[in-house]
Formats: sequence, C-alpha cells, structure tokens
Amino acid sequence: MKKFKILLALIASSAVHADVYDVLRGTTPTQSISFSDVQATAAATGQVAADQLAQGQDPGSLPPPPPPTTMREEAFKELLNKTFPLKPDQIVEIHRQLDRSQLAVHTSPNPPPQPTSSTLTVDLSPGAPSPIVRLATGFVTSLNFVDSSGKPWPVMDYSLGNPTGFNIKWDSKTNALFIQSTKEHISGNMAVRLANLDTPIMISLVTGQKDVDYRLDLIVPGSGPNADAAVVDSSLPQGAAPSLLNALDGVPPTGSIELNIPKEFGRVWAYNGKLLFRTKLTLLSPAWSGSVSSPDGTRVYELMQTPLILASLNGKTIKIELSGL
Repeated sequence: MKKFKILLALIASSAVHADVYDVLRGTTPTQSISFSDVQATAAATGQVAADQLAQGQDPGSLPPPPPPTTMREEAFKELLNKTFPLKPDQIVEIHRQLDRSQLAVHTSPNPPPQPTSSTLTVDLSPGAPSPIVRLATGFVTSLNFVDSSGKPWPVMDYSLGNPTGFNIKWDSKTNALFIQSTKEHISGNMAVRLANLDTPIMISLVTGQKDVDYRLDLIVPGSGPNADAAVVDSSLPQGAAPSLLNALDGVPPTGSIELNIPKEFGRVWAYNGKLLFRTKLTLLSPAWSGSVSSPDGTRVYELMQTPLILASLNGKTIKIELSGL
C-alpha cells in the first residue's frame, strides 16, 4: 500500500511539472500517461525500494516530491532577474570603481598652487613692464586699485584680451575686480581704465604657475578721486607746487634725474638745479625751501643740491650720501 501511494505521488508530480513547463514554453502536451508508463514507474519505484531494503533502509523514507512550481512563481522569478540582473555585492563594486574613476578625473597631475597676497606699484612710464597676475582654474583673484595715499581708486571700465579663457566680475562701482581663469596653461592681458586717469593700466594674465594671487593690491601713482588733499607748507614757492605734488605721488618730474640712495630711505631726484627728496624721514640738513606731505606720513622736500643729507629716524641721525649727479 505504501509503495502504491509513493507511485501515485511521483506520477502526479511529473504530470504537474509537465503541464507548467508546457504553459511557460507556449506548447501543449501531445501525449497522455498510459498504463505502461504507470507500470514502468512502479517497476522503477519497486527497484528503489528493494535497493533501500538491501541497504537496511526503510522504504518509506523516500524524500517527498518537490512542491509544484506555479506559473506565477516562475513569472516572478523571471521579472526579478530582468529588473535586478546584478547581485548586491556587484552593485557595491560598481560604485567603488565609479568613485575611483571620478577621483582620477578630478585629480590634477600637479600639486595645487600656493596662495599669495602681495602689493605692486604700477609704473605708468613708457616702456615700463606691465604688472603680472598669476591665476589658476578654480581660484578667484581679487585686484584692488589704490592711489599713492592708499585710498581706493574706482574702476571705470575694463577690456579683456581673451574673454573665453578668463572670467571677470565687477559691480561697476568699486575699485575691485574679481578674475579667474576658465582654462589651464593659457595667457592673455587686460586693460583697466580708472576714474580721472587718462592712461589705461595694462595687466598681463598668466596661468599654470606654482603660485596664485589670491589678493593683489595695485598702487597707482597719483591722487585718485577719493584722495585727501595734500598738506602744502605756506613757504612753498608757487611755481614748485606741481613738481612737488607729482613727486609726492611717486611720479618724477619730466626731465629729472633720479639719484642713488638706499631704497629704505626714500627717493631723490635732481630737477631744475635743486633736489626733490621723497621720504618718511624727518629732514635735518640742509634747509629746505618747500615741502608737501600726505596723510600716510610721506613728505617731499625741495632743497639745494648737495652730496650729503642728514635726516632723523626715531630720534636717530642718519647720513645719506647721494651719487649719480
């Protein structure tokens, strides 16, 4: 009786599987189970039971047939494989490789540039080299224009030589320009017009340097619109005022000759048979015929020509020898 039950279970399982797979494949079974098939299956089952008895096993210990797989379960498995063809560990590995690729793409082959902040004096004389601004992609540089007294000198307009390689932001009011490069290893220049200044300031732009200018203050010789009026001594000769004021701004008079003195003491020019001494020291000797001063403590003295000047620095007398006459 037990053998017969096992036989019937196997036959039913085979029939169900055949029907399901035929439906999934879109085919229809053309044969039915015959009596000879039942006899063959019974014979095979009997042989399995005899083998189990010979091995000392219980013939009833045959594993139950697997539960039948429905068409809905097969369809769900197929949809799951199509929707998620990758395993979770494979997805994690893809994300890891993508992150490494993005890191390689955005990593520069060279070390990042060193940021610097500096001050340059603009030389407006003919033939003088133009200031150089060092830029880098991803870094903004601030250009600030001031006059000789340190007051802001407003920008009126600018013109960029390579607009596709550089980007400039300006609020159309102040003395500051914000510039950055949009490409690597390029160069160009720009012209800047300041308020009440006839001469445009030419600036060279370079990239790919070891240093990048975060902030660059450009001192323009002269007095801008925001400059305070210079203090002029009453003893100043009326005809000497323009030359002294120009010297105070760092602009030597036309036709003057600059003499050699240590830079930390100031500058001296020979002009019209006299000397113009621009310094922050207090002049002791010789006596001067006129002077002008600025709010930052810089003064220009007009005195007779002499090979030696005595000045005072914090109460200490300094001898300044002149050469180049």
